[in-house]
Amino acid sequence: MAGVVQDVAGVLTVVYRSDPDIVLLNLRHLTGDSFRRLVQLIGSHVSIIVLWCHDSLVTIQDALRAKVAGFMDLHILQEDFASVMALVSRGCAVYLLPRDRLSDITTERPAPSIAVAISSLTSREHDVLLLLADGMTNKQIGTTLHIAENTVKKHVHHAMIKLSAANRVEAALLVSQFGAKP
Repeated sequence: MAGVVQDVAGVLTVVYRSDPDIVLLNLRHLTGDSFRRLVQLIGSHVSIIVLWCHDSLVTIQDALRAKVAGFMDLHILQEDFASVMALVSRGCAVYLLPRDRLSDITTERPAPSIAVAISSLTSREHDVLLLLADGMTNKQIGTTLHIAENTVKKHVHHAMIKLSAANRVEAALLVSQFGAKP
């Protein structure tokens, strides 16, 4: 079932009535706090994808904190809609945005601790996270680096621990933004 609503009340009404698997949110005038409250009201049983536009107030950091299933530039979604929906329906998180937007992302962690954590990454973990930040899947990363997909997963897992990252997207963003090649 598909539906289009114009406001937060409409979103909640549709979610409560139809119990969808996935909700696409393009709510430009929500602040980060009101967005996180909306995500809580929708519930964790629904996968939420946030569509970012040039005038959106919700940031990727807001999306990471709210633990939504996806955050992406509206133009990218138009090109890859079916792929994104298939990934989210399988339980994957999808954060797609132009690489030049990564420089706009800030983190609340102090830079020295990030630098120390990033320096603890192996060269392979670093390379895997950079490719992840470029939007590659585990399979694509494995093919590019000539390693098994399970090995990619292990590198991502170890890197997340070293970086104290909440998820793989946050780890990739930290390396992409702050990490010089070890």
